[in-house]
Amino acid sequence: MKATQVGSFKCVILVCEEALEQLVGEDIIAAGAKGYTVSSVRGRGNRGVRDAQWNLSGNIRFEILCQEAAAWRLVERIESKYSLHYGLVIFVQDVQGTRADKY
Repeated sequence: MKATQVGSFKCVILVCEEALEQLVGEDIIAAGAKGYTVSSVRGRGNRGVRDAQWNLSGNIRFEILCQEAAAWRLVERIESKYSLHYGLVIFVQDVQGTRADKY
């Protein structure tokens, strides 16, 4: 039986306004990540309740697994383009997992 290879990489979690989905998706790829997962989320923060009762009024959560350089390029790109005018929060975590060469 072959031993499973485990690698280290970054997980960038970005929660932002749903209206940004296409733009942020393009920025993720431009920053060097190979892909992402996106899902609808709800919550409450300093901008009030985000419950998606109106079209494009909800929040989405991107999860991006990538190498460290791509993670920090992405954070810089998103912060500089959107943080002044849109609600968003970004987390960067160290993670380990299989198939690290995919990221």
